[in-house]
Amino acid sequence: MGKAFSTFRARKSIRSKRASFAFESVQNVQKDAEPLKYFLPNFIEDTDIMVILHFLDRYLFQSNFNAPIEEQLIDGNFKILDACCGAGTWVLDMASIYKSSNFIGIDLCPVFPTEIKPYNVEFVQGDILEGLPFEDNTFDYVHQGNMVEIYTLGQWRFITMELIRVCKPGGYIEFTEPELGSNPGPILSKFYDALIELSESRNVKIRMYDNLISNLNSIPMVQNVESELKCIPLGSRRGGNAGHEYLEVHNGFFLNVPMPETMCKFMGLSVEQYLEMFKEARKEVADGISPECEVYRIWCQKIYEEDE
Repeated sequence: MGKAFSTFRARKSIRSKRASFAFESVQNVQKDAEPLKYFLPNFIEDTDIMVILHFLDRYLFQSNFNAPIEEQLIDGNFKILDACCGAGTWVLDMASIYKSSNFIGIDLCPVFPTEIKPYNVEFVQGDILEGLPFEDNTFDYVHQGNMVEIYTLGQWRFITMELIRVCKPGGYIEFTEPELGSNPGPILSKFYDALIELSESRNVKIRMYDNLISNLNSIPMVQNVESELKCIPLGSRRGGNAGHEYLEVHNGFFLNVPMPETMCKFMGLSVEQYLEMFKEARKEVADGISPECEVYRIWCQKIYEEDE
């Protein structure tokens, strides 16, 4: 899924409200296991779905990143770029935790804060497809998240090379992305099939995990390509609080403009029929017939010049 058609990112400025934090029980965890570092926020209805997805990612992985950079972030003078930052949620969250490091977010749509923001945060407007406006070897760590369904395979290759270019030798590049669910029910599968057809018509691959891994492994400038996947059954019946929050993201993706009208062309439905069928798909999920949804992180290290 991800930031589909950039609509989610430019809908309106994020209306931040107070959120209550609810503990999400985790199955098959031993009683003496280490307590969770982060809990899953229970967001109110009008919170932007990309904000929900950010905190869901953080909850699932118990961190905002997987690359081995914690010590450097704490020590400070670490320079971090968040490419395609959207409203800047990841940047602002990180900056509040690692106050001695410096963060820059860049996005085509200036929906990020422009005045009220932490002292260690800067936001820049720019289109990554035109090249990042930074010199080579500028950042110690480069992050990008939730951009599936946006770029073609060729554009992904260009973007990956740009992220590597601006990263310092020895630094890390990391991606966090959701994967389209597997084994959906018979009604929801019709929406998934149409989404895949829609994506392919735009030369976009909706499931990018294997492609990203293969792409990074083919680039001689990086090494130590690693990944981690987390699985969430969609909906609260099978997925608990995490499944409920992911369902909010999932529903927003399929219901926000322009998706219904666009998808109708691939499903042979009117908008009214589309919305009615999606109600049936939601009931299917509520009854426990739900797909297994994955979120993955992939990270790699830019090689030192002497290793080239």
